[in-house]
Order: sequence, then C-alpha cells, then structure tokens
Amino acid sequence: MHLEGTFQARSAADRVYAFLLSPEELSACIDDPHTIQAQDADHFKGSVKTGVGFIKGTFNLAAVVVERSPPQRARLKVQGSGMGSGFDIDATMDLSQVDGVTTVRWAAEVLMSGPIASVGARLLQGTVDKKSAAFFENARKRLEAT
Repeated sequence: MHLEGTFQARSAADRVYAFLLSPEELSACIDDPHTIQAQDADHFKGSVKTGVGFIKGTFNLAAVVVERSPPQRARLKVQGSGMGSGFDIDATMDLSQVDGVTTVRWAAEVLMSGPIASVGARLLQGTVDKKSAAFFENARKRLEAT
C-alpha cells in the first residue's frame, strides 16, 4: 500500500526535522497507548496498542533511520508485528521552508501480512488516514507552541 501526504508547521525546517526524528517528540504526538525507546541516534523500538476494524491489540516495532540529509530529507524503515500480523514500512520525508512555514512531504510504502492485511484496503486506508491526521495535528500544535 502506498501512503503519502503533506504537513505544514510555522516552524523552522531544522526544528521540524529534529522533531520528526526524535523518538521522545514523536511519542508525545501518538494518541494510542504506546512506548518508544531510543537505542541510539538511528534506532528505536517500541509498541503501540491500536487496531484496524475488528483486529485490535499490541504491535511491537523496530525502526531505523537509514538516510539523513538535514534539514531536507530523511528515510526510515520500520518493521512490526503483533496479533498474528506483520508490517514493513519504508518511509521518506522531504522538507522545504518558505517564509517561516515548513512543509513536509511524506510517503510510505507499507507491506502487511496476516489478518491485518485481510481487512480490506478501504477500511485500512480510513484508519491510517485518521491516525495520520491526528498525529500530524498533534505535531503541528507542539511545533508551533515552542
């Protein structure tokens, strides 16, 4: 599944870049119950309790930053599993700043397996859109408050 979108915040690109690559900052933007731990500057792991349709439970994840070009671009790979399902995400973000507003264009290729992959693209897309919108709105509020 291919996902993409844009996000804007009235904040400098270097601040937005650092924010989006900080497990601690990201953690504060996730509404679902979760944990995130940094292992080093490029690796983190955690868990999130969430659901898609009738499939609800805890998913464990491990992420690695595989490309850094501050403050313009980053690429992350995330692997996760739980409730008999699994997912692999290859995500990129490209940042640009104009007149104090930073725009982040993000994209993700998501491969899923197990019961979560069988709930249907429409239901899965709706859940991902809702959770992504909430995450980025939380991030915008935090970035613009500082």
